[in-house]
Amino acid sequence: MGQKNKIAALLAGTALFTTGLVPATGQDADIAEPAGGLSMTLGLSSTLRANDNLSFSDPSPGTTTLWDNTVTFGLLSDTGVAQFSLDLGGTVRTASVPGRSTKTSFDDPSVTLGYQLESADTLLDAEASYQQISLDFEDPLAGIDDLIEDGLEPSDLDPTDGTRGRYGAMLSFETGRTRPFGFGTVLEYDKAEYWDTTDPANFDEETKAAEVFARLQFSPVMEGRVALDWEQYDAEDAVQTSRETWGATASLTYEIDAITRMTASVGYTEIEETNLIGSSLRDGVTGGLSVTRDMPTGSLTAELTTDISTTGRRDTFEVRGEFETPNGAINAGLGATRSNAGDVNVIGSLGYTHELTMGTTITATLDRSFDTSDAGLENRATRASLGLDTDLTASSSIGFELDYAEVTDVATDTSTAVSGFRATYTHELTPDWDVMAGYEYRKREATGNTDRESNELFVTLSREFSIR
Repeated sequence: MGQKNKIAALLAGTALFTTGLVPATGQDADIAEPAGGLSMTLGLSSTLRANDNLSFSDPSPGTTTLWDNTVTFGLLSDTGVAQFSLDLGGTVRTASVPGRSTKTSFDDPSVTLGYQLESADTLLDAEASYQQISLDFEDPLAGIDDLIEDGLEPSDLDPTDGTRGRYGAMLSFETGRTRPFGFGTVLEYDKAEYWDTTDPANFDEETKAAEVFARLQFSPVMEGRVALDWEQYDAEDAVQTSRETWGATASLTYEIDAITRMTASVGYTEIEETNLIGSSLRDGVTGGLSVTRDMPTGSLTAELTTDISTTGRRDTFEVRGEFETPNGAINAGLGATRSNAGDVNVIGSLGYTHELTMGTTITATLDRSFDTSDAGLENRATRASLGLDTDLTASSSIGFELDYAEVTDVATDTSTAVSGFRATYTHELTPDWDVMAGYEYRKREATGNTDRESNELFVTLSREFSIR
């Protein structure tokens, strides 16, 4: 594309952004909250970034320039008994990618609807959402904590292409919350779709889950719970995986004294999986025992669990603590886990926050875990980060952050790791407008591949309006 056409595309993105910068009259004025507790927020941001190897290719195809103009809108209605929320978002993106024509498009739309109705005895909660992401421009470390919690796979750290759309829905109901006997149910649905992708690791998948539970208060210090749960997972992968899981659990929570609580559970799980290769069945008894003791500055918990997954049984013992310090907080855990093959491995976690004088904050996290992914692979995940934020003046600050994430397929002993460094400078232009500029470095290492690196410069202008 010629230089004139590139400039025209960039101006088109700018025009769309500046059009959205004109708020309605009185949009950011302090207005008395109307009856019914109605509030709205409008967020605007414009980010210009240049990356010398956005796709982690070897060799780099050249520099990618992106101009993302993002608009978010939130609506919340709160009557004290019922809440309704609506969140919308989208990005007008102008992209200049090596080997492609520069174009401006509307990307990454998202919408979330939520409703909650609560009384002293009953709770109804519902949510529906849709999110679309252009994977060509996604940060490999974005949302890494959620991925680790859900079961991280090595492919989650690989650069990829195409677009992913994710649908989600949840409905929960509980009654009898203040009575000796209560019951409820939880229904969940999640679906991911991919299009315009060449990556075989991007395949459509769908999960449906349901739980029915009952709670019985035996005494002021003893409570029992019984739950039945079901999950159906279907994937359009190479072997057409279909997996059905049934489970039943009974648990008992007992307050030993004013500062000590114990929870014991026992259950049974059955997992049946079929694919083009064949079928398999895993079943067995599950259970757990945990003891929590409150302390003057926090709490300490010791927990032993045994679970069943598609790779077999896993037994885990861990001791965790959460404590407040004079200028921050710390939470830490240390334990061991044994796989179905008999291998014993150390697991643990660490989270630390400390506030120094003159507006300086230090944060650190470390996590090592073992989990079974949706694809039925046993993975070891390691996550670490270190951050420093400090105020320079009353209206400006700088921040530095180191990130690292590694996933290893236990069966093949192959690993994928992504690490990074980020430095940012933030300045409050006015009480309403902020500007942030910075530099980001990323490095990807994978077994059997050459190391890949990228460097990025970025600047963001942002503001959020509120109407009450």
